Amino acid sequence: MRHWVLGSISAAILAASWGCGSGERGGQAETGGGGHAAGGGGHAAGGGGTGSHAAACTIAAEGLKVSSGRGITPSIAWTGAGFAIAWQERAADEGDIHLAMVDAEGDKLREEVIDDGPGVSSHPSVHRDGQGLLVLWQDQDGAGSVVRGRRATLGGVVEGAAFDLARSGAAESWPTAAAGQDGTLVAWMDAGGSQLGHLDGGALSSSTPLDQAQFPAVASDGEKTAVVWTRGDALDFARPGQESAPLDPIAHPGVTAKLPRVVLGGDDAFVVWEDTRSGAEQIRALRISAQDDVSPEAIVSRGEGSANWPALAWTGHGLAVAYYQFRDGPPGVFVTLLGRDLEPMGDEIEASGGATARYPALAWTGQELGIAYTEQDQGIRLSRARCP
Repeated sequence: MRHWVLGSISAAILAASWGCGSGERGGQAETGGGGHAAGGGGHAAGGGGTGSHAAACTIAAEGLKVSSGRGITPSIAWTGAGFAIAWQERAADEGDIHLAMVDAEGDKLREEVIDDGPGVSSHPSVHRDGQGLLVLWQDQDGAGSVVRGRRATLGGVVEGAAFDLARSGAAESWPTAAAGQDGTLVAWMDAGGSQLGHLDGGALSSSTPLDQAQFPAVASDGEKTAVVWTRGDALDFARPGQESAPLDPIAHPGVTAKLPRVVLGGDDAFVVWEDTRSGAEQIRALRISAQDDVSPEAIVSRGEGSANWPALAWTGHGLAVAYYQFRDGPPGVFVTLLGRDLEPMGDEIEASGGATARYPALAWTGQELGIAYTEQDQGIRLSRARCP
């Protein structure tokens, strides 16, 4: 285990009250105290809203309807021609998985039910995988959960039946995936830690345990891959290779991290997470170079309001970070564009247009950001933003 050197190198949870901020994740694992010098501080990156300069991204369309009703926690992927958006639909039995296809302008083309069994299905994620789509989610299973998947065409037509990938001893396994040149990586939480697996068709060809790991997240740029997770008061980061190659993680101690996310941008990797060391949740970010040089932490979220649920996309020129935050009232969804140095590129935008909104997800089209989110009592919405 190596260490990052600063400057040198849940279903009940998700259904929590919309009026609450800090502490809403009571069912998720706590990561512990922190406060080490390496993890402290952080320059403010998210500032926004001062009127001192223009926003880096501009809203092209706002609040387009993807679904109505009780949909939450959307995931979004760009197909090359439009957006694939998966979410947990709670209208019928608190836990079905739906998939909608939306064209590049935001017009809905079709909707498919991916899973509508009698159990509670949740934590969906959708990914482009070769010439099709892979949708992952978890089903409740007693005290644990089952990681499940189903495939669809790039047009959103389901292919074959749903399949079981793994049984987890964790009540919330939070499965996610990323497709690279060495295959598709899948990560999920398990009892005592997490698992990192390689997917071959509808089955896992191998899996690697990540001891004491929580909230694993994976990313790929089509060639390179990366994985990040929390472990006690540390963030761990690794670059997986071939299936048989051992991981060589590096650790960044001194954080109180939840929900880390990672994205690759050129030779760099960017890690963003929810951090509670200041009391309320903040969104923080780090950059890791190909040589494992690590930047100082940047505080992305603005002000003191509880900021949650980060989502990432690399635009080719900057790092787009979405999150929801409570600012003098109900939460809204905000997007900040950061440069490679984690300094803001213009002011932030409010993607939800003043509506009460949570759970953002991002996809980059090559010209625009697709921003999916949940609007209170209105289901899943989509905004589009043009960015440099």
